[in-house]
Amino acid sequence: MTLLTVIGGLVGGLGTKFLIKPTYASSASIFLTPMVSDAGYVDVNSMNSNEKLVNNVMTLIVQNNILSQVARETGVGSVEELKKEISVTNTPNTTMVTLNVVTEDAKLSKAIATSTVNTFIDQMKDTLNVSNIEIVDKPRLSYVPVGPHVKRNALIGAVLGLGLGGLYVVLQIVMDKRLKNKEEAENYLGIPVLCELPVLDD
Repeated sequence: MTLLTVIGGLVGGLGTKFLIKPTYASSASIFLTPMVSDAGYVDVNSMNSNEKLVNNVMTLIVQNNILSQVARETGVGSVEELKKEISVTNTPNTTMVTLNVVTEDAKLSKAIATSTVNTFIDQMKDTLNVSNIEIVDKPRLSYVPVGPHVKRNALIGAVLGLGLGGLYVVLQIVMDKRLKNKEEAENYLGIPVLCELPVLDD
């Protein structure tokens, strides 16, 4: 059982490391800024309006018209492929929206994130006359992979190996039909055992 646990861990870890390509992430955060009066006071109405706009922004930023332009600029094959690589989240109780891009190429992840937020902001200004969206966290290039998770998969492999080892032991016990003592022999044969040979140690 221990051997199967070790083998499962090695297969999970090494298989992940050498068979699955690493992925790299780049993210950008945009902020819907509220209106500020000449006296320096924040307009509460604009804040409430921005809070309602957050969900619309999260939907609009990955619309086909935005991503089709991003696909052309970055050389990605299709909008559908881009949608698989992009995720959009909102920090709770804020008007900040974060775009996260994960691909197998670090430079491509940064290029997609940059192109998406820039294209989105330009489109919002041109078509909806919305100019209160600012980039507060620009996409950065990172060569540190975010996946696959070698340690996690090694642990999963070890657990599966342990489970297989336990299953093997249980099956061995269940499938073992040998008579192990006098009582089992009497129950099986239905007759008393008159003689029992002792086990002789070497």
